[in-house]
Amino acid sequence: MKTSRIHLPALLVARYRAVDRELVGSAIVDTPRHLDALTIDIEERGILTSLRLGFNDEFGTLDGNHRIAVALRLGLVSVPVLLFEEPLVPRPFHARPMLPDDLAVLEDARVSG
Repeated sequence: MKTSRIHLPALLVARYRAVDRELVGSAIVDTPRHLDALTIDIEERGILTSLRLGFNDEFGTLDGNHRIAVALRLGLVSVPVLLFEEPLVPRPFHARPMLPDDLAVLEDARVSG
């Protein structure tokens, strides 16, 4: 179930990224140059495409590793997110264990969002 676009704490969202793009590059793009260009764009226009955060009681997954890296670079307190309930199986390889406090925030945001 998709919810509306909401804002969540950047540090919470970052916990569910597959990789830290500041440390791990991408085979698809020149990561340092891409992050620099994305930093300029987000600084000027904000994050225009919401990050996708899938979650359930057991794990969370994030689509938006470059955007969250830039948000952290810029010191953004919150980021726009679309929340999705994920099935328990199959569990994606890059899924991160769901922290109970984070689950409470996500469930509250889903209900009120």
